[in-house]
Amino acid sequence: MIIETVHAVNNGALFSDKLELGEFVLLAISLVVLVSSILSIAFILWGGLLLILSGGKDDKIQPAINTIRYAIIGIVLTVLTIFLFPILGRLLGLDVEKYAQPSQIFQKIEEIGDKIFGNDTGYTISSDTIDPTLQEFPADFSDL
Repeated sequence: MIIETVHAVNNGALFSDKLELGEFVLLAISLVVLVSSILSIAFILWGGLLLILSGGKDDKIQPAINTIRYAIIGIVLTVLTIFLFPILGRLLGLDVEKYAQPSQIFQKIEEIGDKIFGNDTGYTISSDTIDPTLQEFPADFSDL
């Protein structure tokens, strides 16, 4: 098995010295998407915990289900916003191609995550680099 080293893209701060308007808007959108996604997942987990702890009582089940429902609605609205914002910007005549494409937003979220949490191991195993001639187990099980 061959292990390759992964280098982080940029280990600097979230904000650089020179931040253009488009980069600032991209960073703001990415942070809003990241925070709303994390909060939605946290509320889904909280609603699930409330549902488990409800003990089958209807007065406790309904708030738990509502918490999960509203968190899922939040995720759906966040995803729709990511994909509809560029379309709406073009309809309004704004130049959003530079900073509001979904691929750019997801790339910026990944960069933010790398800068905040860092790369734990620095190593990754790619299926392209595994030598297929190396086998841990016999090809047939006749020896067993």
